[in-house]
Amino acid sequence: MENYAKFVATEILKQLGGNRFIAMTGATKFAYFDENGECGLFFRLPSNFAMKGINLVKIKLTFSDTYLVTFFRIRGTTKKEISKFDSIYCDQLESLFSEETGLATRF
Repeated sequence: MENYAKFVATEILKQLGGNRFIAMTGATKFAYFDENGECGLFFRLPSNFAMKGINLVKIKLTFSDTYLVTFFRIRGTTKKEISKFDSIYCDQLESLFSEETGLATRF
């Protein structure tokens, strides 16, 4: 199952734009996860870089083959959920990320 979780996380990053996405947003600390069979990707954004103070993004592939995207702000030991979006298709990931964070993912 670990290989599948890693595969899903890699595909999510590709759908966001891959290396171009990393360069444009400054995203770091990528990690894949498996929560009861639903896999996904976590990554951090530079502090005070995105709108609303968002500095952690969680994207989970659900059983319905859509994504659950959650944006967080972490300060010290406090993690606050800023926004959550369900039933997001792969072609909507980039635009949703840009709308919520204010960060461009392409030129």
